Amino acid sequence: MTLKTFFNFTRIQTLPAALLSPIAGCLFALWYFKSFHFWPTFFFFIGLASINLFVSAWNNLMDYQKALDPEYKKWNIIVAKSINPKLALKICLSFLVVDVIVGLVVLFMTNLAVLPIGGLCFLIAIFYTYGPFAFYRFPLGELLAGLCEGFFGFFLAVYLNSYDKGYFFISFDKNWLMTWTWDFKILLPIILVGLMCFVQNFNIMFSDNICDLDQDIRNERYTLPYYLKIPLSLKIFTGLYLFAGLCILLAICLKILPIWSLLMLIISVRVIPNIQKFRAKQSKSETFHL
Repeated sequence: MTLKTFFNFTRIQTLPAALLSPIAGCLFALWYFKSFHFWPTFFFFIGLASINLFVSAWNNLMDYQKALDPEYKKWNIIVAKSINPKLALKICLSFLVVDVIVGLVVLFMTNLAVLPIGGLCFLIAIFYTYGPFAFYRFPLGELLAGLCEGFFGFFLAVYLNSYDKGYFFISFDKNWLMTWTWDFKILLPIILVGLMCFVQNFNIMFSDNICDLDQDIRNERYTLPYYLKIPLSLKIFTGLYLFAGLCILLAICLKILPIWSLLMLIISVRVIPNIQKFRAKQSKSETFHL
């Protein structure tokens, strides 16, 4: 397998988008808590890159095995680049092993509170396309992408840089009785800002599924646009961006975000023409990348 084929198989070009929410989380922790922990963050990003590349490679492998449309299967990268399925599986498992090891390192460096969130995201990554009830065949992809890559990616990045503040903490007493601390006075501001990351990742998956609707139906994948239909899907797609803008304004008014965060709203004005182009034509090659 050439390096170019490996990059295409793992869809490495999607990695920057997956890192946006965690990077935002690190910046938020630096602003809000005046805190940054290098080593937990370093290992977290290694694990994040590993699980993201695993998901992309795993999806390609599962699509190859489960595709019903002969034309779609012909264009799958495993067929197109003559990748040995056994080699593809080994690559997937290698990424998974790296993620588990790095996850355990982060766990021991911080607090047990990261385990439920990290474990949930790990299971979703595996069963998104695996098994008889794979998540991607149901209208759950957008929600799971927004939750795992968006919100939890942001939250974990914030938490790993501020876990010592004690607002989200698991501890045990001498009798091994567990106490799980939730300080909502601190958690709610994090949740408010994290909603913007949720929307970003939700809409990336949503617009992708809108473009792929006909192909997904041929492969018996019934995603959210299938149930909502295209007109309503486009309205929700647009409305969620407006919701994200309102979250930014509210966070600034509550002094959760600095005043210069208004720059995000100014920059986002440039997104409006792209949204209009996508509403006019839903094409993977012409308007999705905008």
